[in-house]
Amino acid sequence: MTGMILQTSPLKEYDRRVEILTKELGRISAFAQGARRPNSALSACTILFTFGTFTLYPGRDSYRLQSGSIQTQFGELAQDYDALCYSYFGEMARYFTREGVEASRELMLLYVTLRAVMHGKMTLPLVRVIYELRLMLIEGEMVELFQCLHCGTKEVNTVYLQAGGLLCPACAAKDKTTKDAYPLQLSSDALYTLQYILTSEWGKLYAFGVSEEVLRELTHFMKRYLGRYLPHQFKSEAFLK
Repeated sequence: MTGMILQTSPLKEYDRRVEILTKELGRISAFAQGARRPNSALSACTILFTFGTFTLYPGRDSYRLQSGSIQTQFGELAQDYDALCYSYFGEMARYFTREGVEASRELMLLYVTLRAVMHGKMTLPLVRVIYELRLMLIEGEMVELFQCLHCGTKEVNTVYLQAGGLLCPACAAKDKTTKDAYPLQLSSDALYTLQYILTSEWGKLYAFGVSEEVLRELTHFMKRYLGRYLPHQFKSEAFLK
């Protein structure tokens, strides 16, 4: 099956326990016997963030990894402290995925994101915004960012997170959830960028840039958005800049 190593830990003297995010079965645990031996065929394919195809057999408590065919390795990210901090992406993927639940979109998003980090053409804070927003869309936790929630007008750029998205002034005045709400005013460039992230094809998701001012808007928006819709603190966030 197709997958990526999300987590690896030593087990016994020469073995490894790995978590693999798979396209077909979601996030699964696997036992790799002898993977820590220098001459083991499983040594290279059980390195963190290795992407490829894996042959697994179900065991009593976890799967057993028999073999792996490497397509891409992101191991060099471990040599770059700033990039390594973004193991946050893997932690988010682990939080949202479950065993037995197909995770093709989560896997593809993580793959293209790590490729963007490795290539280094986009700033890491922007990569983070893109990953977070697109992942929340995949998980069904997206707010309305294309038109007013009530009347449908597209000429609006004020987000009310409590209400679930964009509201025009007239509809916001009638909506009881906005009475004590703090609205987020987005510039047209920032709103367009959020819309682009939500609708872009995989190959174009990390193929653009924004100004520092727009990036500040996007970062502020995501902080507020995740603070409301994702009640979880990730350990790796402590290392992010």
